Amino acid sequence: MAKKDGVNGKGGQFSGTPADRLVRLWRNNDERFGALLDEVLDGNRQGVIEAALGKLREEEGYDFMDEVEAFSETAQSTDEHGDPTLSTLFWVALEVEGRLDEPPSVDAIERALDSAGLLEKAADMRLLPLWLDPEPLSYLEAADRRTLLRRLIESPEAAETFMREQDLVAAPDDIGTRLVGVVGLVIEEDEEREGEAMPDPLNLGFSGEGEEMEIDPIEQERIRQSMAAFAEAVATADPRVKRCEPVGGLNDLLDFTAEGVWPDDTVASFDEINDFLDIAGNETGDGILDVTAEQTPEGLQVRAYNSDGVLLDERSFDLTGDRAEEALVLMKRRCRRVSEG
Repeated sequence: MAKKDGVNGKGGQFSGTPADRLVRLWRNNDERFGALLDEVLDGNRQGVIEAALGKLREEEGYDFMDEVEAFSETAQSTDEHGDPTLSTLFWVALEVEGRLDEPPSVDAIERALDSAGLLEKAADMRLLPLWLDPEPLSYLEAADRRTLLRRLIESPEAAETFMREQDLVAAPDDIGTRLVGVVGLVIEEDEEREGEAMPDPLNLGFSGEGEEMEIDPIEQERIRQSMAAFAEAVATADPRVKRCEPVGGLNDLLDFTAEGVWPDDTVASFDEINDFLDIAGNETGDGILDVTAEQTPEGLQVRAYNSDGVLLDERSFDLTGDRAEEALVLMKRRCRRVSEG
């Protein structure tokens, strides 16, 4: 087999400094990149990562750091029986009103995740009983993320000590409504994941690199219902929580909270309706859609039919009152006929 560019003849290893080797392994998509990056992260050698970043072209740097930071939140280990496991951090964004002098109920959050069907792949799960401030979290470097992961694998107490030392805990006595985060750990059996770059511990359609994967409509609806069930259960358990959502990795949490306000549910719901109509329209021969819309306790129930009256798809949207009326106006612009139940 021909050698890849940059490989010497001694054990097939790239030559040069650790930073040189990281860059060359990454550019060559070499499977040894993960092993070397693991060594750098576990050694808390952030300087090596920064040196590697300095050797990359500007357009490469963003992709490189996305991969490094996502990788830093996942680690292989073994359980008490010596079987291989994969441990991955996940983050929850919450909109909280009032004082944060009492920690979040990790039992309530865990029960909510479980009842919503978000822990099906987990062999074990741990949550850190701390409200975390997203602003200082944005400065948490890749090596520090790996340290947090290793501490949480060790014990919640060790992870809490690290977070307090890094001054990442939200101030307890601020007033008003704030966006905060909670970090958890999912431990799974370490199985082969063909074609999956990074694990998605809660099966929420995240690639582990700050981007969502393409999801079919049925799976998209499963995720939506799971998210809604989780949010309702947490808010019921803790009245301070107005809204909450699992968001994937730390970069996803930072993107989610960057604007300082919760995303507009109305816009998101209307985007979902447009997607629903687009998919249904693609299944017709003439592009004509007739829909029925009925207000139910679960929201606005919409059914889409082709011009021959054949049911194409149906879905419930979390819309009531004026927002449901606005959705009906949108559907009337896009469909031949809209019948209200």
